Amino acid sequence: MNETGRLRAALICASYVLVALIACVALGRLAAQMTATQLLDQAQHQLARIEANQPLWEWQLRKPRDLVAGRAFGNATVVQDDDALRVTSEDGTPFELGLPIASPLDLRHWPILQLALQSNTAGNIGLVWQGSSHALACLAPSAHVLTPDTSSLRIDLRDLAWKSAEQGKCATPGIAQMLRLRVQLPRDGSLRIASAALLTTEPMPHLQDVAIDLPKNALQQGMDRITARTQNWPMPLFRLPDGISAEAMLALSNRLRDRWPAALIVPAGETPQAEPMARPRQAWAWSACIVYLLVLLWLALRPVRGRLRPWIEIAGCLLGPLWVITGLHWGLRPTPLGLTTFGGGLVYALAIERRHLPRLWRWPGAGRQWLWPLATLPVTVLLAMFYGHALRPLLLGHVLAYFAWAWLQQWLILVVLLHRFERILPRPSWAIVPVALVFALLHTPNAALMQLCFVGELWWAWCFLRSRSVLPVALSHAICALLVESALAGGPLLRSLEVSARFFL
Repeated sequence: MNETGRLRAALICASYVLVALIACVALGRLAAQMTATQLLDQAQHQLARIEANQPLWEWQLRKPRDLVAGRAFGNATVVQDDDALRVTSEDGTPFELGLPIASPLDLRHWPILQLALQSNTAGNIGLVWQGSSHALACLAPSAHVLTPDTSSLRIDLRDLAWKSAEQGKCATPGIAQMLRLRVQLPRDGSLRIASAALLTTEPMPHLQDVAIDLPKNALQQGMDRITARTQNWPMPLFRLPDGISAEAMLALSNRLRDRWPAALIVPAGETPQAEPMARPRQAWAWSACIVYLLVLLWLALRPVRGRLRPWIEIAGCLLGPLWVITGLHWGLRPTPLGLTTFGGGLVYALAIERRHLPRLWRWPGAGRQWLWPLATLPVTVLLAMFYGHALRPLLLGHVLAYFAWAWLQQWLILVVLLHRFERILPRPSWAIVPVALVFALLHTPNAALMQLCFVGELWWAWCFLRSRSVLPVALSHAICALLVESALAGGPLLRSLEVSARFFL
């Protein structure tokens, strides 16, 4: 290569690096903005519940999965009974029902446990709570007597005699990571339980009286010094520092909630207003989903001709998946609506590429084309060494399933989308940038994961242009992702591998 060629190659490489830097900064800001909006929405919904005298912690018990582990701890069976659970004792010994806890409970300021239940026989109900995983559990074996005419109970946790497993006294209930109901009924006796909730007897102070603006270095400073005057506030208002990343917001939020589970945590300069959570309009959402699927069916059967065709096909493939992920519609449990909308885009991609499916398993033409995509592996190893932790074992079934999932993802990105972006852009080689951006956006709003995915896909797409084979890229993607899951996720660089609404859980 002559000097002109080397200069041209260097300029092209510098252009890609500049674009990558700009994209990574933009993805980080997008994630930070989405996280700030999510925290503000949570605070406003929480404030609305308080002003409406509704509990902050409430459990609707309708199916066995609404309990910890989906069962009773002890000799008892749990079955669904209309809109409640029916728990039947097998031998008359005590059993426990665990209430799922996504974040700590404040039993100090919300000490009233309200239960909607009904027993068909005389019995006894107690409680178990635990502060941290290292602390001893505290037990009150007899919190209230059960009778057949009992339809609800209201138990003040402060009035109970708490004892530890070693029969020593326990402190008054405070911040709890575990809460269980301990029930004892005669053999074949059953308890029908519909709900549980924690209530408070304390008046809520004005927000301006309990507001604290956190400094930039709040994560490095001791929480005790920053928040010394908030110890007795049931619901303080914390404003996060300005300009911090999504991961820093969530890390700081988690540290605050470990001490003040009911705290209102908002972005810098914001004051929450009581706004109840808008109920999703399932009918409208399903109507839009059906229209989307019908349009995709029409486009698959009667493709549009002309210059608009690649644009329309890209939109058809991505509209559903991006709506589910970036719209934060993928929560703790996938919904039928989310699965249908997400799957609709993938099925449409298969439909428009059905004549070219052999591209999915096309073998690369040269052995070195296997090695170039694997260049991301040593980079991943270095990240794991500097920012990771000890390797966590992964199940074989999960590993095999992820190889298939990585293969499908790369087929969608590199075969379906890249080809169409090449037809759209005046310089086809730049098509690797929008497909890398799409791959990153499918991991919204996990900022660090989005940035890693963008850089990784930018390289993999460049490699694909030289081999036109998905297999080496899918192999590299799967190996790197599994290594990240095993050694990097949960560390200082990468909070988790979760995307969409799951990222905030």
